[in-house]
Amino acid sequence: MTIPLVDVAIIGGGPGGLALAQGLKKNGIDTAVFERDPVRADYVQGFRMRIRQRGIDALEANLPAHLFQAFLDTLGIAPTENLALDETFHRQENASQGSGDLEDTHIEKSVSRITLRQILLFGLEDIFHTGKRFERYERLADGTVLAHFADGSAIRANLLVGADGAGSAVRRQLLPHLKSIDTGVRRLAGKITLAAAARHGISPLLTEFNTNIRPRDGRGLMITSHRVDPSAYARHDLIGSEDPDHADIPGFHFNNSTSYTWWNTAYDTDDTDELGPDAVLETLDGAALLETLLRHIGHWDERILKLIRHSDPSTVAFLKVKSSTPGAVWQSGPVTLLGDAIHAMTYFRALGGNTALYDTGLLVRELVAARRNGKPPLAAVNDYENAMREHGYEAVRSSLSAMQRNVGANRPLKAIPHL
Repeated sequence: MTIPLVDVAIIGGGPGGLALAQGLKKNGIDTAVFERDPVRADYVQGFRMRIRQRGIDALEANLPAHLFQAFLDTLGIAPTENLALDETFHRQENASQGSGDLEDTHIEKSVSRITLRQILLFGLEDIFHTGKRFERYERLADGTVLAHFADGSAIRANLLVGADGAGSAVRRQLLPHLKSIDTGVRRLAGKITLAAAARHGISPLLTEFNTNIRPRDGRGLMITSHRVDPSAYARHDLIGSEDPDHADIPGFHFNNSTSYTWWNTAYDTDDTDELGPDAVLETLDGAALLETLLRHIGHWDERILKLIRHSDPSTVAFLKVKSSTPGAVWQSGPVTLLGDAIHAMTYFRALGGNTALYDTGLLVRELVAARRNGKPPLAAVNDYENAMREHGYEAVRSSLSAMQRNVGANRPLKAIPHL
């Protein structure tokens, strides 16, 4: 049986892998994407993705004009004003309004992860393959790479790109000694539709601002909102709440066309007031997690408790906050990495998704230079990797520092070298 050859084989159909495919297709470079799952359901990691300048620039470069416009039109709008309250609902001194850095100039913009995926999939039907669980690759004598999948199929490529997330199987083979780090921080998050918030009389101070609850003791709570225009979905033929892929999932967790308020609380496992052991929390459903949180903050003002109590349990999830270890360097070859596969980071500072998108812009630029300008392909990959490591590892360090400031200001970070 003849094994097909593609110029660039992309392992992983998340935002990074799909944005890369769009950019390569736009520039006439033969590519294919191989995704393990028929329907992705990992949106719980953040519901929405806050958009930064690096992400916007990469999407504008990679997407055809009509898809980039669909992205702009379906962006969610977050509050621009910050507010700080204590657990008794008394105002504290105002929170910072932003650093003025270019990366913070789009604080009001966010995109539903589901919507972004729909946009990035447009036009890729012939090159997007699901049910393809990557197992291993082998380098061939002619300089190409053979990727093997669990179903017995294989693809040969001039370049194999691991865009398969923090648990990357491609990275495990390329860099077997590079491990992720458990930061010791845990997060609990959930959301409530703005319609439900109004129905239950939730205070506007918790829906109209980026509100930071700063208790005198114990963990804090961050609250913000994501407002969308449902009519934009119809204009661009995007699927909203009627998405059949998620029709059998209760609640509105996978509804990407409804405005909502989102909250999250994070704490260190060294805290004496932790919510409970991981082994227990990981077994709880959303309703039980809400009950657990409410037991721990039951002395807070009822206006805050009401927001938590009426959150949709289908949206509530417990997360171990992990990070990659920045600093790995390797010899460039026909296998490379992108996004979380090499520089997974904490959610603090909202850099992860944007950094993955930025990677795609860097890689497309280099591969176009190799195709059109005669740049040696290995030099193109090497230049991409050097630039990717520089900005990606800095983003990892920045997110870890932000986590330190927000959660563990008085302790050293656990087992995280090169910070």
